[in-house]
Amino acid sequence: MTAKKLTDTIFYIPGPTNTGVITEKESGGRTAVYLVDSGGNAADGDRIYKELELLFPEENGGFSVKAIINTHSHADHTGGNCAIQRKSGCQIWASLHEKGSIENSQLQSAVVCGGRPLPELLTAYYRAEETAVSRLISADTHITLSNGTKIDFTDLPGHYFDMLGVLGTDADGRCVVFAGDAVFGRGSILKYWIPFLYDVKAFKQSLDKLCAMTAAWYVPSHGTPVKRIEETAELNKIAILSTETCIMNILKCSEITQEELLARAADMNGIQLRLAQYALIGCTLRAYLVYLYEEGKITFTIKNNRMMWSAVKDS
Repeated sequence: MTAKKLTDTIFYIPGPTNTGVITEKESGGRTAVYLVDSGGNAADGDRIYKELELLFPEENGGFSVKAIINTHSHADHTGGNCAIQRKSGCQIWASLHEKGSIENSQLQSAVVCGGRPLPELLTAYYRAEETAVSRLISADTHITLSNGTKIDFTDLPGHYFDMLGVLGTDADGRCVVFAGDAVFGRGSILKYWIPFLYDVKAFKQSLDKLCAMTAAWYVPSHGTPVKRIEETAELNKIAILSTETCIMNILKCSEITQEELLARAADMNGIQLRLAQYALIGCTLRAYLVYLYEEGKITFTIKNNRMMWSAVKDS
């Protein structure tokens, strides 16, 4: 069994995408389970379900999965939804602006590509089996379980449209923050120095928001849980600043297209682009361009039917 206990009623199951487990005892002795994310595919869903069988065996009352709470709609967080739902009949909870991509999983690839995706970008890595969202949740949603454990939500956008952090607080007041991809664990951010972002400014603000929270544990979706988030958040900020500086240095030297920027940024960071990285990092760099443009640091012109980007003087 790999499931780890964080408080008396809150656990997590390690994996390529960590899964949160928030629990309460039902009157018949069974354990009611609320999962936070479900992994990247049906095999992950089956693995998570087997972990629950070990954690809450039938001889101790067994368990029932009440809901999967998806922090956001990316396939590596929703890919196990169907497998677990087929076994348990559980609900799927998500925020309004993540609902669409869970129910129409082609949207994730479409966003990355900026249009109809290539067939190679319609694999399970990008396109989870679709599930219907049973309940819309938001930062205004507050749930108190029968054992006094509370489930609350906080807006943590930036990585994607409307990502939510899930806060489980047990009856003794110990809070566990399941942060989704609002922060990347140390190993993950060092490996993927230019992580996928949809809104750079919002991602920075979400990092600050996490640092302002008080919790017993902070669980990134990709990485090891930590009792202090400040150091991990700071490393994420350094990675963001590094990419900003890289872009600005390139644009101060010459006026170039997005395509040329991607090639130069990849070269400067020692990244050998394959199709997946070309799409994901390319989309992320477009997000940086919008952010820096809105900050007044860069500008663009249309020349010879090409969009040309350059740094603003004295920026």
